[in-house]
Amino acid sequence: MSIKDSALQFGTDIENELIKIRADQVEVAQDLTERINGVADRVKRLDSKVTALDDKVTALDGRVTALDDKFTAKFEQVDARFEQMDTRFDQMQATQTEMTHILLAIQRKLDVN
Repeated sequence: MSIKDSALQFGTDIENELIKIRADQVEVAQDLTERINGVADRVKRLDSKVTALDDKVTALDGRVTALDDKFTAKFEQVDARFEQMDTRFDQMQATQTEMTHILLAIQRKLDVN
């Protein structure tokens, strides 16, 4: 083989190697594009799941708020009833005290006679 043939063979080998490298780069780029698209699809699915969970949490929060409102209303009713009972108890104590004073007055009058 002459130098000219060797140079042409060397040039051809380099060109073939560059073609293989470019083909490998295109293949790697295609693989990366597919992976990126796969990740994007997963992100979309996760986003839809997060949106669904957010909707459920919002609904649950509404339920909890409604339950809290009901509980607060019932608690206020019970508290009002306790206030009524305290008022009645105070009235009964006052009445009992008056009755005791009346009985003591009667007792004194009977003791005097």
